[in-house]
Amino acid sequence: MAEIEFTIDTESGKCDTQINGIQGPACEQTARKLKQVLGTPTTDRQTAEYRIRLQSKRRVGSNE
Repeated sequence: MAEIEFTIDTESGKCDTQINGIQGPACEQTARKLKQVLGTPTTDRQTAEYRIRLQSKRRVGSNE
């Protein structure tokens, strides 16, 4: 399940954002949209989840 988590420091006003449940290019697209709304982040890093590649399975033949 995809979610975007916001943590706001009430003293400094700093907003940390983390995108969960979205991998690779779709995550990058979501991050770009957030940057348009929130502005340029002070830090920007990719998590291990970003680098997960969706694997597709090919099926050849049948076991019938």
